[in-house]
Amino acid sequence: RERPRPPHLAALPGRRSGRRQSRATFAMSDQLSYPDLVLDPSIRDWVLIPIFVIMFLMGILRNNVTKMMRSSEKTKRDTVQQNNLLMRARRLRANAGWVPAAAFAARKHHFCDKEKGLLMQKQDAPNPMAAMSDPNMMSKMMQGNMAMMVPQMLMMVIIPHFFSGFVLGKIPFPLTPSFKGMLQRGVNLSTLDTAYITSMSWYILAMFGMRGLYSIVLGAGSTTDDSALMQQQMGMAAGGGQPGQQPDYNKLYATEAENLQITEHKFHLSAAEEKLLRGGKADGVTARGKAKRA
Repeated sequence: RERPRPPHLAALPGRRSGRRQSRATFAMSDQLSYPDLVLDPSIRDWVLIPIFVIMFLMGILRNNVTKMMRSSEKTKRDTVQQNNLLMRARRLRANAGWVPAAAFAARKHHFCDKEKGLLMQKQDAPNPMAAMSDPNMMSKMMQGNMAMMVPQMLMMVIIPHFFSGFVLGKIPFPLTPSFKGMLQRGVNLSTLDTAYITSMSWYILAMFGMRGLYSIVLGAGSTTDDSALMQQQMGMAAGGGQPGQQPDYNKLYATEAENLQITEHKFHLSAAEEKLLRGGKADGVTARGKAKRA
């Protein structure tokens, strides 16, 4: 039997009443849990697959239009020579272990000599305003904007008009309510579980996830990647700078010369005969030989 409570504690709930309230709360939460939806198979046939096919065909069309708009310009001879010089220095640094010590030292001197080294020669500094004053560069940037923005605008009009208000599937793992705005665009239901995906969210997810399919179908040089198109139209070169500006080869050469100077040379074929004769134990045999000679 429960003892009577003091007057100043009469308003506070007791232990048993608190337990009863917690049980009632859990029961109400179980009753208010999100029910599982049974989706119509026709949604898959008339919404999910058509969105995927339309996006794939739009990407192929954009790739072909971009190739048609691209002008074939001849590369300058000086630019080709400068790029080839950088590639030679990087290949020497990457494959230094397959070159003898004397040959590596000669090549390193050829690139990094303070007076006659190829990487130490001063190059013409790029003009930061030359690209902005070039009308051809401005037209290329406009073409890149059109090739990227016009298909996206068409898709943003077609998808909400024909495929809005559909629930397409459910993610096999739970998510927090903060993902509702990203996964359930076009369906404003507070009682809908966060794991369900709507047609608009499926379009956005597929737009960023079809890069691998485009690379398989169209090849590695396709122009369907939005990030690659953005970098191309902004003219982001290896040396940075303004949009469309040529890279600063003085900085690139100085960085490559510094990396080449600190490269440690270790010839991989120094004990190839001993490795072949003794089954890959050349390091221990060489150390024993040196100790005997000493």
